[in-house]
This record gives sequence, C-alpha cells and structure tokens, in this order.
Amino acid sequence: MKIAINCQFCFAKGGGGIKEYIIQLTNHLAKVDHDNEYVLYVLEDQFEYCKTVLPTRFKLKPIPYHRSLVSKICRSLFAQRFWSKEEEVEQFDVFHSPFFHAPKMKHARLLMTVHDLRLYRYPETYSFLRYQFLKRAVKESIARVDRIISISQFTKDEMIDTCGVSPDKVTVVHEAINRSFFSVDRIKNYDLPQEYAYLKEGRFLFCLSQIEPRKNHLRLLKAFSAMKAQGGFDDVRLVLAGLQKLDAEPVLKAIAETPDVVYLDYVPTEMMLWLSHHATLFVYPSYYEGFGFPPLEAASLGTVSAVGNVSSVPEVCSDCAFYFDPYDVDDMSRVIAAALNDEAGIQEKKQKLESQLAKFSWEQNARETLKLYMSNE
Repeated sequence: MKIAINCQFCFAKGGGGIKEYIIQLTNHLAKVDHDNEYVLYVLEDQFEYCKTVLPTRFKLKPIPYHRSLVSKICRSLFAQRFWSKEEEVEQFDVFHSPFFHAPKMKHARLLMTVHDLRLYRYPETYSFLRYQFLKRAVKESIARVDRIISISQFTKDEMIDTCGVSPDKVTVVHEAINRSFFSVDRIKNYDLPQEYAYLKEGRFLFCLSQIEPRKNHLRLLKAFSAMKAQGGFDDVRLVLAGLQKLDAEPVLKAIAETPDVVYLDYVPTEMMLWLSHHATLFVYPSYYEGFGFPPLEAASLGTVSAVGNVSSVPEVCSDCAFYFDPYDVDDMSRVIAAALNDEAGIQEKKQKLESQLAKFSWEQNARETLKLYMSNE
C-alpha cells in the first residue's frame, strides 16, 4: 500500500506543534512500518531542510509553492490541481493531512488530524486572509474525509458539538513529547547566566507560554499578587517566558506593576530546561488547549504543575497536578499557595509523573495511526 502525507508545515523556522507532529509521526512510522510505501510532500523551498529531519527511506516530493505570502495565496487557490495530478501520478491508496484541511481525492482514502478548534473559539488569533480560507476549508474537509484523528478526547468532543461530526468518524490518538529533548541529562553541565543567578535562591513558579489572551497571564499575575499579599511567600518569584504574540501590552504592563515577577521573553533551550526542572511548581493557567504539552514537558523534567481544570489539560495531567478554575483569580491564588505549602503533596504527585508520561508515546501514536491507514472503514 502507498501512503501519502502532506508535510507542508515542516519548516526550517516556525511550524510549531504541527511541525513537531509531522516530524515525530513520520520518523516513528519509519520505525514501526516496514511493509508500506510512503511519499512525503514538502514545500519546494523547504526541501533541503526536510531531508535532514524527515525519514530518509521515505520518498520526498516537493510541492511547487513556497512560504511567501504570495505563494500561500496561490497555494490556497490552486493547490487542488496539484493534488489531483499527484493522485494520478503516484496512485497512493491513503492521503493523510496532518492539519486542519485536506484536498479532494478521487480514489484515495482521506485522513485528517485535527489539533484544536481555535479557528472557531479564537478567530482573532489568525490573520484575516488565513481565517477566511480556513473558515471554508476546515468545514468542507471535515465533511469530506473518511477518518479524523483527534489529538485529545477534548478536541473530539468539540468537533462533535461544534461541527456535528459523527463520533464514529473520529478516533483519539494522543500526541506525546520528545523525552530525550525534555531530559535533565541535557542540563547536567549547564549553569544559569550570571544575571539570573538569583533564581537559585528561594522558590519560583515557572510559566512557559507565548503571550496571548487564552494563555491567561493577566489572571495569573493577579493571583500571584494576591498570594504574595497573604504573607509567607516572600521568597517566591514568578518567572514568565514566551514570545509576545497577541494583545501583549496589558500583560507587559501588569508584569511591570507586579513585584517579584521576572519576564524573560524568548529563552534558549538549556535555560528553559533548567527553569522547568528547578521550578517549585510549573504553572499553566491557559483555558484553551487542544492537547496541552507544557505540563507534560515539565513532568518529563520532574516538576509538578498547577493547571487550569478545563479543556484538554486534565486529560493530559490526570492526578499528577494541582487544579484551579482558570477563570477565578481567588481559586487560582488559593490552589497555588496551598500547593507551595504542601511539600508532601508535591512529592506524592512526583511519584506519579513517570506512569502518566508512559501513557503518551510517539511510537504508540505511530502504531495507532498506522492501524487507521490500514483500516477499510
């Protein structure tokens, strides 16, 4: 059987979680599947880069488009012609789109992975042109494809509620993290830059998240300020790291006005790993996540999280985290304060981290995805 995968979001720079999904899925498929033939489609100007990160024994073919805005518009308008021709040339049996939309196929079975429904919940996070394209393409694709892969039960439930998808059409295949990347071994010989050496003293909360409204920084800052006002937390700092993406100005203003808050913007990998590992608690107040990787990444580094009790986060963290209502500043403050004063509780949850992490494996993801490729349903 021949399987085609659209890898157009595999960029040398950027690409985010979808890029990571493509890289991990294809490389683990190469490990677990030695029977089927694969063709991976990548953007023409990313071809050389993709040769370095995608499995070498799979066939790579360029899509005749680039990352430029003009090329993106052309791709949105004319890509169907390319895919129709490729189906005739390659005669693939299965076509997998690892993101929100998929082209029409005459004969190939169509699969699509849906990561979240941010398009409908938070349309302002997309550019105008991107939103106009996706608004049409996503609904058409959801109706068109034979099978949908959802990265969480939460996202599956949202598709059923929002798009009217039949539950039988959607299979949950959890994503995972790269344990070798999020490993303490990578920072054995690392030391913080001198200007941040003060973080070695006292305790700190760490929040790693780009700044945009759904990440909920403003409520976190208010909760932190309220907690400090209670007394007993003089040694505790809040360390925030992450790029400024959308409506960052109010957050930056609140950071400047809140004592004992450190904002680092982008941080290099080793520093991010050090902060995740040495934090007393990892704090993740986001109220909308399709999967919620950061608490799992912190868990891989041995750190327990305090997280919001909504969206996919409880599905990912199970009983290994402290939970608060992300819309309630008082509850957030109370839960974080109680966790900081509960060393026994932190240690108890630490003992459960490895068993929770074991539930999420890229190899298992690849095996479950392969079963869907092979299915005739």
